[in-house]
Amino acid sequence: MADARHTPNFRSAAAQMQQAEGLYRELFDRAPLPLLVLTPDCRIANANDAYLTATGRQREALAGFDMFEAFPDSPHDPQADGVRNLSTSFERVLGTGQRDLMPLQRYDIQPEDRPWEVRYWHPANWAVRDEAGLMLALIHHVSDVTASVLEPSAQVTMVISGQSADDLLARADAAIRQAKHLQMETRRDLLIVQRRVRNLLRG
Repeated sequence: MADARHTPNFRSAAAQMQQAEGLYRELFDRAPLPLLVLTPDCRIANANDAYLTATGRQREALAGFDMFEAFPDSPHDPQADGVRNLSTSFERVLGTGQRDLMPLQRYDIQPEDRPWEVRYWHPANWAVRDEAGLMLALIHHVSDVTASVLEPSAQVTMVISGQSADDLLARADAAIRQAKHLQMETRRDLLIVQRRVRNLLRG
């Protein structure tokens, strides 16, 4: 009778690919960074848990919708420019294939079953291409810095010390740097998963 400890662990390529896809999906869903996946024509393909939490939406209510139908400008802000600025960023990414880091952006949202909420974000957008260079998807990442921008204590400090609006935005930049640190940690975790996947595929 063969010793089970020395029996080769042969697995089909299909099973290995299925496990690899499961690892990638788990990493995407559990990443602490809010991520939205869009088709090249800006329709929502998927969103991770962090993005759904940040926007107060449900995955089923977003899938298949045009980005700007799902997230229009607030009708309560006559100076709203979120749709225009984000659309311009997407066009730059689609045209150049390069990552586009947007400046601090006010983009109010309406969570499900709740009124409109003022939100400030630091968005980043980039493209996903196949080996031939064909555009597969757009990735939209946002850091919610609303608390840093609108924090009452920060506004009081500004008035007392005579600080400018640039000082308040500096607080938002600190939150952005923290988000970038989390992004670096997520990339590190992704490399670990990729190595595990390669090992699985080698059998």
